[in-house]
Amino acid sequence: MNVLFDADILVFRCAFAAEYRMWYLKVDGVEYEFRYNKEAKEKLNELCPGQYSREEGKDYTIWSEPQLEPLSHAIQNINTLVSHILEVLGHTDFDARMFLSPYRGENFRYAIATTLPYKGNRDRAHRPTYEKELRDYIIGEWDTVVAEGEEADDLLGIEQTRLGSNSIIVSLDKDLDQIAGLKHNFMYDRTYEVTEAQATHNFHIQLLMGDATDNIPGLPGIGIGKARKALHGLSGASQELNEVYRQYIIHSGKDDPWKYLLEQGQLLHIRRTVGELWQPNLEQKEEDVWDSAKLTLY
Repeated sequence: MNVLFDADILVFRCAFAAEYRMWYLKVDGVEYEFRYNKEAKEKLNELCPGQYSREEGKDYTIWSEPQLEPLSHAIQNINTLVSHILEVLGHTDFDARMFLSPYRGENFRYAIATTLPYKGNRDRAHRPTYEKELRDYIIGEWDTVVAEGEEADDLLGIEQTRLGSNSIIVSLDKDLDQIAGLKHNFMYDRTYEVTEAQATHNFHIQLLMGDATDNIPGLPGIGIGKARKALHGLSGASQELNEVYRQYIIHSGKDDPWKYLLEQGQLLHIRRTVGELWQPNLEQKEEDVWDSAKLTLY
């Protein structure tokens, strides 16, 4: 079986694990060092009791400074994590394939996003120090594919669709649950299978909710509970998609809800084939959907 790793997550988790902050407290000219902010505050309460009777900058000073472990520690983090995952799954390095997004590069979704900038809510400067070094290590150590003009998720979706039951995706990303096939959540050592029907349902849920992590708004005020309620009891993908579009007509607040649905869907959809762009296939015409719409208030 091919073990398909979402290597973006490996890089960020293992690189950030090599970074931490040290906390410092200075009282009466004496400086104390702590690993955690809680420890510094406990010492402060011991030396300067009375939260409202002490003044920061006058009676004491408390601050933190970033620290960085050696690169070898971050590499060890990667090796340990991958070895553990493969052991749990009963596979070896020969079965592992890594998939990486472009290094700080653009992908097709940036051009599609017109309502809000794609991933525009992220701090692009907040990236792990060893990001490039760990990417290079992965590329040199395992069979690795680096995406061009798309994301690692798209490569994973294409590859699992091609390989079918001869593959398992290793990730923590819920977005990949819109792809049918075996998945492994390495945080909980949990392996599960997503059927075709479940994969399509998960995508329709995301169409309603959007994805705040990537700055994809979806419909305002719709969370997981309301999205599930909207699709509850519907039979099959066609009914669900027609209901999604009906909700877009009612709740999107857009002059052209069809155009907005297309934008949101193409941003959220993970590719199954090379170069694929999502195109909705509705059984009902727009006027039929509108005539059947009930002004559901959530």
